[in-house]
Amino acid sequence: MRGDRVTLLRSGIALAAVVGGITLLSSPSPAYAAEERPLCAAYEKNTGGTPQKAEAQTAPVPETVAPFAIMRIAEAQQVSKQGQGIRIAVVDSGYSRSAQDYHGTVAAGLISQIAPKATLSDHPVLKVGQEKSTVDAKRMVAELNSLAKGNAKGLIVDIGLPAMEGAPGLDTAVDTLIKKGAIVVMAADWSGIASGTDRDMAPKVFPNANESVVTVSASGTWASDPESAVLPNSNTDVAAPTYGAPSKTLFGQPCWVDSISTSFASAEVTAVLALIWSTNRGWSADQVIDRLYSTTSGREGQGGRFWGAGVVNAYDALTRPPVKEAAEPPEVEQAPMAREKVDPLDAVRDNAVWWGIGGGGALGLGLVLRPLFSRRKGSM
Repeated sequence: MRGDRVTLLRSGIALAAVVGGITLLSSPSPAYAAEERPLCAAYEKNTGGTPQKAEAQTAPVPETVAPFAIMRIAEAQQVSKQGQGIRIAVVDSGYSRSAQDYHGTVAAGLISQIAPKATLSDHPVLKVGQEKSTVDAKRMVAELNSLAKGNAKGLIVDIGLPAMEGAPGLDTAVDTLIKKGAIVVMAADWSGIASGTDRDMAPKVFPNANESVVTVSASGTWASDPESAVLPNSNTDVAAPTYGAPSKTLFGQPCWVDSISTSFASAEVTAVLALIWSTNRGWSADQVIDRLYSTTSGREGQGGRFWGAGVVNAYDALTRPPVKEAAEPPEVEQAPMAREKVDPLDAVRDNAVWWGIGGGGALGLGLVLRPLFSRRKGSM
């Protein structure tokens, strides 16, 4: 009987998740990816000409909820300014119609789904090759330096494709942006530079010299394990789920992300930061980042090189009351020692005591010697 109730309860939860997804799909808020749409990777390359129509597929709904629901994006949008007044620089493969690779378009699409009122700018850094694509680190330096010349307040830089090697001036460009008030976000790894034998990507992805960079790894849904899809990075700060998230193809069509990707997770976290900052415009970049870190959804077993502080929770980042630090007890000034009262008769009393002792001693001595003197007087 108890087993039947448990089964019924689980069925109810699953039905609620599906109904919730359908409700979200009918609203302007980001949706569960549970509708017929092509995979985002269906148009992976721009080969010129009119793209062939990709076969649409229904994005599988995870056992509980999809990525945007895990991060509570729809709820966060209702209590935020949705990125208004925030500028986001997408340092990726490019998202224009002439871009050769789909990567940057998907990243930009994710950002626009989460923070639709943010202003995006395109900064392509990927060299697309027939067999292998590489990140142009020198081009990245130029793009970051260009961004650093302007006002960096309210600017978030999303480096979705980290470089596989450093370049002169790269760390300096990042330092300059951060010192001027920008937030820099970076993916923890990328398939173009990673191998299955890597134990720690921290020293192998660039830039990596500034601890203030928000390094993002990808989490799965509650039903999947990210450790089979991403590589560890000891600099990881937070994680975000990507599989099933809604975005756009290289040619602007709706699509769904069919991978657990740190690059796309970086785009999602960038957009969540935009929600927080647009709603709290008086905050510094450090305050926005601290708020993101302190409101993650941790689970047992998370942490470290895959999860950092935990999975991003956009709604909690916007609504959770700040933790008040325990007030230190006020310092109590020690009262000065009381002055000893001066007794004007003190000296008289001391003299009287000593005179009394002296007089008493003389009297006692006289009483002792009196018989002796009396005998001597009688004998004479």
